[in-house]
Amino acid sequence: MVEVKRKGVFAKLRPATLEGVPCLYVDVNSVAAALKDVEELFRSMAGFPGRVVLVVDAWHETHLPLTRRYLELCRKWVVECVLSESKPAEALAAELACRDGCAVLSRDVDVVKAVGNCGVPVFLFLRGRVWLVEPYAAIGI
Repeated sequence: MVEVKRKGVFAKLRPATLEGVPCLYVDVNSVAAALKDVEELFRSMAGFPGRVVLVVDAWHETHLPLTRRYLELCRKWVVECVLSESKPAEALAAELACRDGCAVLSRDVDVVKAVGNCGVPVFLFLRGRVWLVEPYAAIGI
């Protein structure tokens, strides 16, 4: 078990995989920023056995070059993408995950706050691996 304290969030994490997750919303910009090969994310999500939706930041003009690139990769790998045009992608991914009862994956701990108590699994991509936030172990500090 690992503890993370960032951005006013304290969370207990345990190593995890996405095996058995039936549906997943992914904060693309944050996860892709941690990868040497961004296309690896799209390739792996194309092979995801459940429903996956990639949420792409598009709420500020500075995002647009990456937004275009990520949309091209969504088309290339035939992965469903949603543009987050009015809020950060981790916030929209959390909102949609809560609405649909799906898990959410981000590298940004803000997603823990955004999910709140809706009860969906929260995965963080940190230190090159996937971690599951322990339910009820994440609190604002």
